[in-house]
Amino acid sequence: MIESKKVKGKAKSVVLPNGREVTYCERGENNPEVLITGAFYFHTFMPVVEYLAERYHVYGIVMAVSGESLCKDTEGNTHWGNTWGEDLYGFVKAIGIEKFHYLGKCHGVVPGWWMVRHHPEMLIDFCSFYMAPHLKQQTANVWLDTIKTKGPRALLSMAMRKKTGIFKKMKEMASLGSTAKNLEASVGDYAAAPERIWDSLEECEKAMRELSVPVFFLFGSEDVVFHDHYDSNMYIKDMARGSRFKIIPGERHLMELDCPKRVAEEAFSFIDEVKQS
Repeated sequence: MIESKKVKGKAKSVVLPNGREVTYCERGENNPEVLITGAFYFHTFMPVVEYLAERYHVYGIVMAVSGESLCKDTEGNTHWGNTWGEDLYGFVKAIGIEKFHYLGKCHGVVPGWWMVRHHPEMLIDFCSFYMAPHLKQQTANVWLDTIKTKGPRALLSMAMRKKTGIFKKMKEMASLGSTAKNLEASVGDYAAAPERIWDSLEECEKAMRELSVPVFFLFGSEDVVFHDHYDSNMYIKDMARGSRFKIIPGERHLMELDCPKRVAEEAFSFIDEVKQS
């Protein structure tokens, strides 16, 4: 059943050969080049999609958080990383897309990393914004500690510069209702760990050192999540083959609320750089 609540504006869906239904939004249909982005829902992230659609034919893929999947981990739970990746691959095959740019922000990077591992030939380039595979021990745990000790509103205050964004985020949650809370226990684990696309950290590190896809890592200097994984992020900075790495001074985790146009412009700059190389 199409999850239209998860999209602000018109939502579409396609049923894959395996029976799974993928909900998506589509913008910039008149542009020849395809850019795909994934997220749990497209409300406060929609301005980024619309800015991207000024130059690209953009598909926003809703990443499922419930339902049956044949992708299982060693403990018998749904392997959400593989599920999101296979859904993305099934989608592009069903729509008839041969090559595309991919942009993911936070949890949205996970399907992109699945494509890097399994179908790099289809990726023109990959904007892995505000999250990279974690190859070192976590440096701190301020994000989760803040939720536990001070609550979600305090976390939101830390996650954005413009406090008007708190109202927008709360309004988003209200419009989604139970669909924003209906998460299986393992969803969050996979959403925060793109390295789990690989069978081991050693395999993941080897893949980073042998990247064949141009990758752009973008972070904000005031992002709590960036600092929670600081050692890992700085490690991948110098070892991911051919990648670009940038830290924007003063920006926080919810950059899509504070400056959505900047997110799109950073992607445009990277893609242009790839084309010229």
